[in-house]
Amino acid sequence: MKYPNDKKIYTGLDISNLGKYYGNVPPIRGSLNERLKDAKRLGLTRIEVPFDLVREENEEYLVLNKKIGDIITKEDFVLLYGDNSSKFEGYYVLHTDPELKRAHILYWNLAEWRNRYLESIVEFSDFVGKPPSAIEFHPSKPKRSKKYMICLILEAFDKFKGAGFSPYIMIENRTGMYISTVNNMINFYKEVSENLSPNELSKFGFCIDISQLYTQMRKDPVNDLKKLLKDYILGWHIHYRHKPPSNQDSIDWRCIAKLISETENAFYLPEVFKFNNIIKTIKYIENMLKH
Repeated sequence: MKYPNDKKIYTGLDISNLGKYYGNVPPIRGSLNERLKDAKRLGLTRIEVPFDLVREENEEYLVLNKKIGDIITKEDFVLLYGDNSSKFEGYYVLHTDPELKRAHILYWNLAEWRNRYLESIVEFSDFVGKPPSAIEFHPSKPKRSKKYMICLILEAFDKFKGAGFSPYIMIENRTGMYISTVNNMINFYKEVSENLSPNELSKFGFCIDISQLYTQMRKDPVNDLKKLLKDYILGWHIHYRHKPPSNQDSIDWRCIAKLISETENAFYLPEVFKFNNIIKTIKYIENMLKH
């Protein structure tokens, strides 16, 4: 299956979004098959899978006998995702830790840490039985990202090629972090383009979180986004402070929908907390795309 050449939405029924998947007993983060079952109710065949560092929530760290913020490894996967995840028959995008929680730190400045994190992704692919279609990475603070995130991207392509798969690799913008504005994205893409092969560059881009851009810029990001070449964009996260978008928001969603329609190879994800809100978000954006 090619990715992301079909325009079908895949759904983020996870990432701290729907609490229904998380629990105090294994599988603590919920199974991939349970997520896929819910996705199919919406006519979708792809899901986004949370790949956070060890969490404090649900006493995950106690169950795993690890410290909060540790990298999860292959001995943790059954406890986190259930043994039936190894028989997963859908398609998935891996959403790595966004450095939102206490003691969750992305040490992109440490080569050994980067390698261990990438290795854990390879191990997870083996556990699931198939690699992710794409992987979303997040920036940390500038001191841990500047000069080092380019190393992450280069090493990721090499690591995954060595493991026999070639996912799309995306960076998601994060408020207050090294890549938080459109100008940050433009500058980082220029740096990446000078270091990747043409084939690798064709599989690299950004996943744009519209609401986070709005929070960072304190204004509607539409005009800035128009400066970003369409080839730079592989995905969109659609929400307004993790609620469905509406005409009352401070973001011009009609213009956003036009930009989405112009990025033919990109997906968009309704990053909201409740199942019914996923349906509302999909209907809202699809309606905008028709006009």
